[in-house]
Amino acid sequence: MEIYCPECEWEPPSSATWTCECGHAWHTFDTHGRCPECGTVWRETQCCECQAWSPHHDWYHDLPPVDVDAMTEGQEAPPTE
Repeated sequence: MEIYCPECEWEPPSSATWTCECGHAWHTFDTHGRCPECGTVWRETQCCECQAWSPHHDWYHDLPPVDVDAMTEGQEAPPTE
């Protein structure tokens, strides 16, 4: 499976981290966008390279379509700036 930014095609290294609104930092693609600390599912992910926000599932390439709404019922977090 290929994982890269749908805007600039940056490929996140295993050392890259994202921070949840609960303060936990982790590699978001290890958990498919779900914070392992609080369980929040991030529907959008910000690129560390170009800073663009994109739907988290758009980062995964060579995968079948996913029903994101069914997976994230009531668990989405708003993008933070």
